[in-house]
Amino acid sequence: MHYKQEVFTHQYSIVDRFIYHLTYYRTLNEGYTKRRMRNEFWYMTIEAHLFTATMNWCMIFGSDGCNPTHWKQLSLNEQERLAQSFREGLLQEIELDEKHWRRYWKSMINFRNKFVAHRELHFSDPVPNFDTALAVAYYYDRWVRKIISPYTLGEPSLERFAMSLKESATPLVDTLLKTTEECI
Repeated sequence: MHYKQEVFTHQYSIVDRFIYHLTYYRTLNEGYTKRRMRNEFWYMTIEAHLFTATMNWCMIFGSDGCNPTHWKQLSLNEQERLAQSFREGLLQEIELDEKHWRRYWKSMINFRNKFVAHRELHFSDPVPNFDTALAVAYYYDRWVRKIISPYTLGEPSLERFAMSLKESATPLVDTLLKTTEECI
């Protein structure tokens, strides 16, 4: 399949940033919660990582194709085949049927639209489960590597990258939060 190289470059970078921000959010939130801290700087920093992760995920997987970086924009001339390939593989990968996927997708879009990008006064939906968003990103990584073949990426899978990132971020986060506790 022929693909738009410029779109791919932007897409992959955004999915990569989603992984960064979600990993940092989770690592920081885990340490912050474990320490039962109450610190405005860390609270705002943690929230900013979640919000940025949400925005990045939605740039690729939200708004059903109108964003120039949406996954559907990858194809030069086979958008229908590309869409079918992605959807079928995704639903199988994340073990959701179409109805449950749509419900999840809508929860992510609503969270972005009504809480992250804008703020509705009475928005009370729960924060979506980002395990599914992460599974979608990992699936995208495996799927897009097939699309760009025979070209390859000179880096590990996003799943391996996320594990490595968590391993390297955890001691740093622990040190930073411990230092904050000592300074308060």
